[in-house]
Amino acid sequence: MSSKKLISYTDFLNDTFYRSKDIDNREVIQLLRQAEAIPKKLLPFNGVIHVIDYTQRRHVGLSGPLNNMMGFDPREVMDNGLDFVIDIFQKDDFKIYNETIFSQVTEFLKKTPQNEHGEYVFTYSYRMKKADGTWINLFQQGRYITDPKTKLPLFSIALVNDISPLKKDNSMIFSIDKKAGESALFNHKNILTNYYYPDPEESKLSRREREILGWLAGGLSSKQVADKLNLSESTIVNHRKNMLKKTNTKNIAELIRYAINKGLI
Repeated sequence: MSSKKLISYTDFLNDTFYRSKDIDNREVIQLLRQAEAIPKKLLPFNGVIHVIDYTQRRHVGLSGPLNNMMGFDPREVMDNGLDFVIDIFQKDDFKIYNETIFSQVTEFLKKTPQNEHGEYVFTYSYRMKKADGTWINLFQQGRYITDPKTKLPLFSIALVNDISPLKKDNSMIFSIDKKAGESALFNHKNILTNYYYPDPEESKLSRREREILGWLAGGLSSKQVADKLNLSESTIVNHRKNMLKKTNTKNIAELIRYAINKGLI
C-alpha cells in the first residue's frame, strides 16, 4: 500500500484493492488460517460472525442468523462485496465511520507494535437497513489482522449483535480495549471510548445540563447542586455522566474547560 495518510474508509478500500497484487500471497494464506480460528471461539454467542478480506473488498466468511437478523441471504452479501454493505449503512452513521472512526483505527494500529494488534478489541455501534427497509441498531466487536509492513488491516473478524431493543438514541459508540487474558472474552482494559451523534440535537447540552454545569464550575459539589435545584443527588450524577458522554470528556475539569471554550457557560 502507499504511504499516504489514510483519510477515510472508502479511500482505504480503494487503495487496498488497487494494491492487492503487492501483498505476499504466503502472508495472506497464513493470516487467513489465523482468521479461521477466531469464529470458533465466538460461536457460543448469539450473533453474526463475519470475516472481511479488504484486499478483495468482500466478505470471505459469514455465519450465524443473518437472515433472521436482517433478512439477507449470506450469499447475497458475500457475492456483492463491501459496496453492498456500504449501501445499507445508515448514511449519517457511515459518514462518521468513514471520515472519523476508521481514521482513528488506522492511526492506532500504526502507532502500536504489529505483533500486539491481536490483543485489541475494536467496538462500534451503528445502524443498517434491513431487507424490509426498516433500521436495525448493531453492536460489533472484533479485531484486525494487519499487514506486517504497513500495520494496516488486511482482514477483520467480528461478532455483530442486534441491540435495537436496548438502544434509546442514535448515538454511535467507538471503543478500543486491550484483552486482559485469552480465556476471558469480555475481560478487557479500556484504552479509548468516544461517542458520536449523527443527530446534532442529541449532542447538545440541555438547558438543565448547562445550568448544572454552571454550578459545578462554580465549585459546588453534586450534593450542593442537588440541594440548590431541589433535585436528588443521583439525578445530578446522571446529568454529569450524560454531559461527559456527549462531549467525549473524561472528567468534570475537562468538561468545564470544554464548556468554557464552546461558550456554553
